[in-house]
Amino acid sequence: MGKRKARNNLEDAVLMNNATYFDYLERFKRIALSMFEWTNLPDSMDARYLERCLYYTGQAAMLYLEPYGYINTKSATSGKLNLYGLPTRIRCFSYGEINTSRRVFNGVSDAVAEINGYEDDTDDKKSTEAILVLNNWEGMATANTIELFAYRMYTVERAIDVNIKAQKTPYVVLTSEDERLSMINAMNQIDKNSMLIVGEKNTFDPNAIRTLNTQAPYIADKLTDYKHSIWNEFLTFMGVDNINEKRERLVTDETMSNNECVNLNLQSYLQPRMRAAKQFNEKYGMNVEVKLRSDIYNIIKSTESVVMDSLDDEAVEDIEKLEVANG
Repeated sequence: MGKRKARNNLEDAVLMNNATYFDYLERFKRIALSMFEWTNLPDSMDARYLERCLYYTGQAAMLYLEPYGYINTKSATSGKLNLYGLPTRIRCFSYGEINTSRRVFNGVSDAVAEINGYEDDTDDKKSTEAILVLNNWEGMATANTIELFAYRMYTVERAIDVNIKAQKTPYVVLTSEDERLSMINAMNQIDKNSMLIVGEKNTFDPNAIRTLNTQAPYIADKLTDYKHSIWNEFLTFMGVDNINEKRERLVTDETMSNNECVNLNLQSYLQPRMRAAKQFNEKYGMNVEVKLRSDIYNIIKSTESVVMDSLDDEAVEDIEKLEVANG
């Protein structure tokens, strides 16, 4: 078997680009999938799978299906829309052979159901209806926006890497083809933080080498601030309390405005889930609840390795006083 071809610098950079992007994608995904806690679900239902369906496709279904019992599945809109623009039927499907078309349960009477465009073709509604669960009021997937955030974080993270490396080698080397391999080896030793660079005396001609200073400025600190702002924007999008990190003192109006935006984003995810839980309880006589996880702060802190607690004590006190005032 032949020798494995050594990777060049471009291939290494591509691998680092991909690794960085997918690392941030997984960080964001872990938070998004851990936001909500479903309690009192029947043992045959899976909250993890329910949240994954909402994350990737924006909607899911909760239904009763023999011989499985109460289950949750993927869903896709089918049939007509009612006068409120909601589907009257959905296709409920999952792994294996689960694939059934169901009328959407909305907790309305048969008379109202007919006006809304429902097709009631049987009296056995337990086996022919399903609850439509929306990720948000538009039924949009979270994954699409998360991927954009991951891309932005990957971009700035790799820019920081390049800028820091440029501080070690702030120059372009011009040399002959004969000296090219020697220079590559020397640069690799610098890249590996070697304290001593050794060259071959008889083959290394220093007179054949010229350098151009790129004058690369150190901007990693500014890029890190930008990275913090992306992280906080992501948390705001998910409806999670966060601190708009700035070196100067935060003002109360700014904090209240951010909290309002956070709460509105949170409600856009929480309310559709609560509505689905209410309909499921009404239809099947259950007591299912969905709420924001009480330990979401710890989940974020364990995932967040890029955001530091850089506020001064006075700014933190202002935030705590505001939280107490708002209850």
